[in-house]
Amino acid sequence: MSSLNNLSFDLKPLKPLKAELKEKIQAEKSGQKLNFQPRAFFQFFTWLNRVQGKKQAQLLNIDILSFAGDHGINAEFSTPRFRSGEFLMDAMRQETMPELWKGNLSLQHFWVDLGVDYAFESNISYWLNHNNKLINSKIKARTESFSSYPAMTDDELAEAFYSGRKLVDRAHYQEKDLLVLHSLGEGQIFSVYALAWALSISDAKAWTKYLPAWLGQEVEQEIQRLAKKHPISHNPFTNLCFYGGFETVALCGAIIRAAEKGIPFLLADPMAIIAWQYAAKIVPGVEQYGYAVGNFAEHLSKDYGSFKENMSYTASGREWYPFIWKMQQELRQFNAQ
Repeated sequence: MSSLNNLSFDLKPLKPLKAELKEKIQAEKSGQKLNFQPRAFFQFFTWLNRVQGKKQAQLLNIDILSFAGDHGINAEFSTPRFRSGEFLMDAMRQETMPELWKGNLSLQHFWVDLGVDYAFESNISYWLNHNNKLINSKIKARTESFSSYPAMTDDELAEAFYSGRKLVDRAHYQEKDLLVLHSLGEGQIFSVYALAWALSISDAKAWTKYLPAWLGQEVEQEIQRLAKKHPISHNPFTNLCFYGGFETVALCGAIIRAAEKGIPFLLADPMAIIAWQYAAKIVPGVEQYGYAVGNFAEHLSKDYGSFKENMSYTASGREWYPFIWKMQQELRQFNAQ
């Protein structure tokens, strides 16, 4: 059993709704026409207001944290080529915010290297272009393949977990309004499916419709066969140790810490959604502080907020930039009602 099971967590209850917001909700329920047109945003902004506990919700100062880790299980399969290190080098060369948005929104995007099989410091381009965008939290080059061993040791599990928590502590100190939690890594999809399977058979079945086309039934059965080499546990930390990635565990640490600090967070990619489910197993109640964007959360219970925005997940996380800018514009209309 993991040493992390000895930790205690302090979740504060969500703050009561302000009187002005209660009036908006009542007007929405009664069918009263509001000038605020994009009604798909209504529930989201109501939730944001409650988590932040302010008179008016705000989206001015936001961090995107892209946790990166490669998976040893990737070596067991012939997969489409994706190299996390090369991908991150290219991503760091690109400008985060279009000039048009600067001044209206403080958005910073950090990539967190927890286990990427790439020597960034040996690349001169890294020193010229990284501009403090890469946070070095490397534990080792990649996890072990769960076909033979647990993906990580308990010490590695704890190191990844605390890495996620420390980054949220920094965001809290900097008074961030919102966090976007994102992930990427080689072989990540195999870990996603194994973690879903470890949660329950129904979770695994629900995830199959989101798996890429090249990952067919034979591959799914092989993942299950390899995963069965380890006993399925009711303890989420044990299953994370068996099948997870360093980025998965860091996401869990970040999600739980964000809930403790009362910082709302958004997620969209499959691994982040799975990490959210595991975090809720570790600390029931953390699901109230997050919101999923896109269709990867469709199978989750109603306790998990989701926003059916037509946003396609990518490994870069850059799809969040226009979405966040759009949210900020719509929030101004919402607050003006």
